Amino acid sequence: MMADHLSRRQAMAGGAAVLAALAVPQPAFATGAIKHYILIELMPGADQLALDRWYMTFHAPQVRRAYQAWQRDYLSFRAYLPPEEAVRRFHVAFGRMTEIHFDSIDDFRESRRNGLYGGDLASFTPPPGGWAGNRLFRSTTATIPVNPDTLYLSKPTPPRDMPYLRWIVFLRYPTNVPTADADAWFDKVAAPEIVARPGLRRFGLYRAVSERSEYPRVMELWFDSYADWRAAFLDPELRFTPPPWGGAFPFADTLSMFVGENPDIDFIHDDRVVP
Repeated sequence: MMADHLSRRQAMAGGAAVLAALAVPQPAFATGAIKHYILIELMPGADQLALDRWYMTFHAPQVRRAYQAWQRDYLSFRAYLPPEEAVRRFHVAFGRMTEIHFDSIDDFRESRRNGLYGGDLASFTPPPGGWAGNRLFRSTTATIPVNPDTLYLSKPTPPRDMPYLRWIVFLRYPTNVPTADADAWFDKVAAPEIVARPGLRRFGLYRAVSERSEYPRVMELWFDSYADWRAAFLDPELRFTPPPWGGAFPFADTLSMFVGENPDIDFIHDDRVVP
């Protein structure tokens, strides 16, 4: 009589085949799930309500329709209005931070090749003034792993009445500084000094996984409040050790934004919440 189940020998053979398949080396860019950050910076004098009306009514639904086969999450965070002192010192922008998740960098790249929608912005409703004459906003992107490459600090961040302040910083080191040297300096010198800042709760660093990313590194730091952030980075008594190339902290070209831990829009589930 033929057995209606696998023998132990067959099961072991099958398991070995699975393990062999898993052992196949993965490409260098196979980082698992990724997120695509879009820092949407409101231009001086522009109306945030106009940005939100265009973005929520036209752009996000159209992008969702075009790329929903690949997207896992599509979230947007309303930025905190940064005080002028933060804008001057660290180029903290105001507008929105959008975060779109994909299962892999390959899925992200495949979505960019969606020919049905032309593969560019021309197929989508333009903002006021048109794509070429857009004076409403400018956007900068960074495609990074969902999990940070290095998590330097992770203290508890339990739910509470007020949102946490997340400082998301796009980093680009001087072109004459080798990336390996910049990374080594950041890891050995800058990161320990940042960890020592008062009030810091979380601190992670991401390495961009897409060649389109204008900023190859993204730093994220969490605080209880702006007052804590200010004490950590604007207190003149707190100094940072400069790198060989000099300059002022963070010793790189940056673009950043303050947001909370919760999005105010979930485009996939059509949720609108108070962040």
